[in-house]
Amino acid sequence: MDHLVEVIIGREVNAQLAFQIPDSTIEEMQRFRDSGGQLDGQLSQLIDQHVGPDRRAKMDNHLDQKTKFLRQRGVLTDHERDVLDRLHEYRNAAYHRDTLEPDLIADLVLAYRVLADELLARHKPIAWVMASSDPAPIVTPHQLQGRLTEGVDIDLTSMARRFHDHATKRVQAVSTAVAIAQQLLGSKSSGETAAAPPDDDMARMLTGLSDTAKHLAPWTRQAEGLKSKTSSLTGLMVPFLNLDRALSRIEPSVKRLDMIQDWWEQRRIDDLRGK
Repeated sequence: MDHLVEVIIGREVNAQLAFQIPDSTIEEMQRFRDSGGQLDGQLSQLIDQHVGPDRRAKMDNHLDQKTKFLRQRGVLTDHERDVLDRLHEYRNAAYHRDTLEPDLIADLVLAYRVLADELLARHKPIAWVMASSDPAPIVTPHQLQGRLTEGVDIDLTSMARRFHDHATKRVQAVSTAVAIAQQLLGSKSSGETAAAPPDDDMARMLTGLSDTAKHLAPWTRQAEGLKSKTSSLTGLMVPFLNLDRALSRIEPSVKRLDMIQDWWEQRRIDDLRGK
C-alpha cells in the first residue's frame, strides 16, 4: 500500500513538472532579469515557480518533499499531506525497525487503503496507454475508485472507536509511569519533591516523566475526543496523529522505566532464590 501511494504521488509530481521550462532557459531568463532586464509578469512567475535540479533531487529521494510540493501546488490538502507523511513513517517503523505496536498496524493499514483509494480515484496521469491486444475498453485511474476497499467494511465510527481505545491505552501507560516516577523521586502530594534528586541519567529520566503529569489531563481529553471524529478519515487521523506525536516524545522513557522495573523484579526473585 505504501509503495502504491509513492507511485501515485511520484506520478502526480511528474505531471506537475512535465511542462515546465528547461533549466537552461530559466537560467538565461534569470540572468537577464538580474542584470536589469524587464520581463512580463507571467515570465517572472515561471522563474519564481521553477523547480530546479536540487529540489527535484530531494523530491526523488524523500516522500515528504514530494507531498510538500504537491500541497504547494494544491494537489494535496494540508491534512492529507500530514496523514500521508505520518503513515509512511508508521510503515517504516513497522517494516524497517519493528517498533510499531502490533495492535495498531491493522487499523493503520485500513486507513492507508482508504486514503490510497481516494488518491487513485482522482489521479490524472499525463498519458494512459496500455499495450494490449484485448479489445476491452481502457480503464482509467478514476474508474478504479473503490477497488482498494472492495469487500472491506469502512465504518468510521468503528475506526474512531479503535483509535480511541489505542490512544487511551497509551495515555494510561504514561500515567502509570508518571505515578511510579513520582513515587521513586519521593514526590509530595503538593507535587514538590522531598529532596533534589541526584543528577544522573536515571534521575533525569524520572524527573522528565514526573514533569509530564501536567499533560495527562489534556491527553486524556484528546484520546476521549477521538470517538466523535467520524465525519472523515482525515478528520479522525489528524487529531490522532497530533496526540501520537506528543506521546511518542515521552514513551521511550516509559518503556525504559518498564525495562528497569523488570530488571529490578528479576534481581529480587534471584535474591529470594539465593542466586
